[in-house]
Amino acid sequence: MNILLISSSQRGNSKSLDVSKFLQTNILNDMEGVKSSILDLSRYPFLLDHYGTGRDDLISLANNKDEVVGQLYSCDAVVFIVPEWGGMIPPALVNLLLLSANGSANGLPLGHKPAFAIGVSASSGGSNPISLLKGYAGKNSHLTWLPLHAIIQNVDDFLKQTWTPTLENRYSQVQSRLLVGLKSLVIYSNQLASVRDELVVLSKEHPYGQ
Repeated sequence: MNILLISSSQRGNSKSLDVSKFLQTNILNDMEGVKSSILDLSRYPFLLDHYGTGRDDLISLANNKDEVVGQLYSCDAVVFIVPEWGGMIPPALVNLLLLSANGSANGLPLGHKPAFAIGVSASSGGSNPISLLKGYAGKNSHLTWLPLHAIIQNVDDFLKQTWTPTLENRYSQVQSRLLVGLKSLVIYSNQLASVRDELVVLSKEHPYGQ
């Protein structure tokens, strides 16, 4: 099973990327039969202009799109690690979700694949990305949101903590939510695998929601 971690910040060396690596080191690398990879959106600046006009380097744009969509197709489940920017999600993530629609991706690369949302904040925010993603991101992607999510506040302090998900302090409780969420993601992915192709065929009948 391949779990794709989407570091949704378009800034290089972001805290979202650090959280992605944190999840690999402390959780995913120890899961039997699970492989994980990171899609760092900061590496694909051309995708920000995908729905714009006047882009000179169309070859780089096409290559960026093909590489990113290919990673969406090859994963079995996805984790969105999303910073809160002024109460919003980064534009690069909006474009990625647009690219995951049937017409843009020549199919539904995330169709009926389970997704786990993680909000990230440098202070006490982080809830808005969860609401925004669960409110609209599944419409044209046809992904399946887990009922669980996690919010990492004061991310700099969080990343300094030792891995102690069984304790009762604040940071350990967030670690526990991440652990339970990723374990649940694996269970969902295993159970959906046998019916995903059939469901995607049905989704293509009405790929753009209502």
